[in-house]
Amino acid sequence: MADVMTPSRSERAQLLLITALALAVILVTVALLLNAAIFTENVATRDTTADGPEAIELRGELVSGIGELIEQQNRQGQDGSDIADSVESGIDEIGPMVDRERASGGTVATLSHDPNDDEMGHLLGWTDESAAFDAIDNETVVEGLSDARAFELNLTAMASLSDPNASQIENEAFGVRFVTAGDNVTQYIYEDNETVVIANATENTDPRSRCTVNESGPTIVDLTGDELRTDDEIRQCYRGLWPDDDPESIAFINGADTEGTFTLTVDEAASANPSEDSSLQVDDAIYSVTVDIGYQSRDLTFETTARVAPGEPR
Repeated sequence: MADVMTPSRSERAQLLLITALALAVILVTVALLLNAAIFTENVATRDTTADGPEAIELRGELVSGIGELIEQQNRQGQDGSDIADSVESGIDEIGPMVDRERASGGTVATLSHDPNDDEMGHLLGWTDESAAFDAIDNETVVEGLSDARAFELNLTAMASLSDPNASQIENEAFGVRFVTAGDNVTQYIYEDNETVVIANATENTDPRSRCTVNESGPTIVDLTGDELRTDDEIRQCYRGLWPDDDPESIAFINGADTEGTFTLTVDEAASANPSEDSSLQVDDAIYSVTVDIGYQSRDLTFETTARVAPGEPR
């Protein structure tokens, strides 16, 4: 039988040493790669988040400011072209002011606006003084809707019902009826023992209380903002006042005992349809504008396009 060669102790020691060195090199390499990745991610995150909140804050400030500008100009009673020119001039003035303010912090802020992207519309309502809602009782206020925003009622008087049943609410409480492609939705508004109640009803269902607020002075019902406001309280209604399906038309019902004012901004295609003797006002308005916002610092470049339509349903 042939002799079998076996490695000597020194050879085995050398093999173990080489293997250990190889493992050490691999572990060191992996550690260096991990450290490099962690360092790179840390630097990238630090640079982005340092200025990120300020860029987002800038966008919010500009959207809010331009929204206020639109609403202010819409209430001037101008024709469409004059409103568009006024809004354009206002945005042109806002841009340099924002840039100068941010320049002190070493950043560059830009604001640009193309009037061709504006969406025109109409402002509906009666806003000068409180009026009875029976002026357009049981009639369609507006139809042909595709977009609507900033729908607010400012109520100074309303039907008083004490623990009413469904029939009393349907026949006596003032209602805003949204006609949709699905179920029609009616929001009934009345006072019950010093509490303002909104009772919601879909087609073929009895109305049920959806939102309440303690009565104190005039009550503002923000239908697109899902909110009730009085002198002493603000109550969020959590998506309970605007229908899930976009309305095609809006009507008022049972307005005899309800007084106040209201405003509603609609898209240009919509048409008001009250009776001829109604006190409803219909004025040209800007429905929305689109602006480009930029923010640039040493560590961050931020660009976004924002559509500004104040009071649009969330």
